[in-house]
Amino acid sequence: MRINSRKRGYRYLGSSFGSPMRSRLMFLVSLMGGILLLLGVALYLQKAIFASNMSGRPLQMAVVDPVDTLEPAQIQNHAQQLIASAIYEGLFSYDDKSHELKPMLAKNWSYADDGKTVNIHINKGIKFSNGKELTAVDVKASWEKNLSRNDEWSNTSMFLPIIGAIERIQGKSTDIAGIQAIDSHTLKIGLTRPDAAFIYTLTSPVFWVMDSPKDAPACGTGPFILKENKPEGLLLLRNEEYHRGKPHLSAVNVIRYKDENLALAAYREGKVDYLDVFPLQELPAIGTNPEYKELFISKPVMEVYWLGFNLNREPYANNYLLRRALNYAIDRESIIKNILGDAYLPAKGVIPMDSAAYNPQMRGYVYDPEKAAELLSEAGFPQGKGLKPLTLTYNQDPGHSQIAQEIARQLALLGVTVQIQDNDWDYYTKQLSNMQLSFFRLGWQADYPDADNFLYTLFRSSAAGSSNLTSYRNPQVDQLLDSSRAEYSDEKARLKLLKRAEEIIVDDAPCLWLFQKKATVLIGKEVRDLKINSMEMIDWYELGLS
Repeated sequence: MRINSRKRGYRYLGSSFGSPMRSRLMFLVSLMGGILLLLGVALYLQKAIFASNMSGRPLQMAVVDPVDTLEPAQIQNHAQQLIASAIYEGLFSYDDKSHELKPMLAKNWSYADDGKTVNIHINKGIKFSNGKELTAVDVKASWEKNLSRNDEWSNTSMFLPIIGAIERIQGKSTDIAGIQAIDSHTLKIGLTRPDAAFIYTLTSPVFWVMDSPKDAPACGTGPFILKENKPEGLLLLRNEEYHRGKPHLSAVNVIRYKDENLALAAYREGKVDYLDVFPLQELPAIGTNPEYKELFISKPVMEVYWLGFNLNREPYANNYLLRRALNYAIDRESIIKNILGDAYLPAKGVIPMDSAAYNPQMRGYVYDPEKAAELLSEAGFPQGKGLKPLTLTYNQDPGHSQIAQEIARQLALLGVTVQIQDNDWDYYTKQLSNMQLSFFRLGWQADYPDADNFLYTLFRSSAAGSSNLTSYRNPQVDQLLDSSRAEYSDEKARLKLLKRAEEIIVDDAPCLWLFQKKATVLIGKEVRDLKINSMEMIDWYELGLS
């Protein structure tokens, strides 16, 4: 089950629960649909693997979303990103424990004194799977190709802090002037202004590195190599020359199923080792089934589910008391228990767990019907009197429908009438992008592992009408967010600014905060050393079978 349809950001606003977000309205893409699993697919891929003379059986991985492309710049959903991360790598990855970036293709980085230049040193001796050694020139070429191949604004926008990126986007330049290969293993990036969050964006797929020779398929530096990619599934073979050492798995079979029910049935029959999509109605039972106690993994990730208020429209405009009242009226725990199972946590604020700026003391809006009634009266609507029925709109999906109905039921106890309305995906996203909805479903999966991506992107005034869908505006918040980006030399000071901005935003209540997502995975009994990070990516090098 996935709330968001799994691109990053609003691109991942998500068309369905069953099909995964990090994502923006004009960038939202519906990833539903599927193709019937052809009889004999598993046998075909199995034969292909053993024909490669690899030792050990392959990991059997189930997916539902389309995986027709794995090119970093073209990634559209979670399944594509997860598989592509076995083939391609970025300069850095994110360490959930230290909340810091850790080396991958690069060994270190530093900001110059003016905060507008980032110097990155590339590790020597790393090779693409075709045997070519990685250089700074390859990184520059790969990023420029990724930008030219990407028509998603949410990805393109991550290049904008770089000098010359806008000119490249507008077709006024053939390269990005601010990216320079100083020598074979030193990269210099010039920024238009100091931006402490920029370095975190380099973990995003659009900055993953690939070699694209004219007369051969693109390849990466990752632990696996793409051997087969067909509509019914993929075959990945181990990269024997991987720079971290030989991967533990010999190969990975990725088999595409028509829907989550068929994928779960295959797992129960012992045909699947890795499953991370589930039918909504099955999750509560799976999470509590003692048979799966050692096999069901649940971990908070940087993805959230909210309801947004359009602050340009009544009754939400200039009435923070009403917005707070609605927040206090919702029993998030009961919705999770009865509908979502062990796949979500109550959202206490904007910033999810595993972010360095996460504030564990943030209390948020816990269920308090008495407080809700008191605030509703202060807002001018005692017991809901004088308040016209609210219309809650969401994109068509059984999971979203169940949540919307429960929200309406709970608000009715407060005296607030809610009419629910579902729209097909295309019409819904059009309404959102045109700011035509007053009370609506939102989902956000991080583009990069930093609180900036939740605060600046979603709530800065300059983003109102684009990624800021509530049209929230607060000059104090803007100042804090701008200051946080300028604070490149003192990380503690930067995090303090972000936390303060979150406090103000939560207090202003431009959204009805609901849930933070948890990655949910069922693994086979032979799977070993599965590590999932807060971006819902796994360490393919460590993953193994006993």
